[in-house]
Amino acid sequence: MKSHNIVDYFKQVRADKIEYRAHMARVKELPKDYQIVFEEVQKFLWQFTAGDGMDMMVGMFALVDFFEEGASNHVPILQLVGEDVGTFAENTLHEMQARTSVNELKQKMNQRIAKKLSEE
Repeated sequence: MKSHNIVDYFKQVRADKIEYRAHMARVKELPKDYQIVFEEVQKFLWQFTAGDGMDMMVGMFALVDFFEEGASNHVPILQLVGEDVGTFAENTLHEMQARTSVNELKQKMNQRIAKKLSEE
């Protein structure tokens, strides 16, 4: 890797961190019940991320927008996401279509099967 690529990489990492912190500051402005649910959903989503997780950021930021809109319309949090927050989190994960460890495991399994079947 050339030195200017390394510098560009670290500049991008720094910019990404700044953007992430700005969005998380918005979460702290939400009502407490919204913060609790957001933090739990985020914790769930992070468990499935692969790599550095940066491909999850757009989805996380959209989730902040969604929560802000619900809060500004005074929608109770469990009415916004549903009583089963786990299902909401799982659906959010699928909607984000981010690169996840689950997706990578499925892809590797499909590759192994294809390879084994082609060998027969």
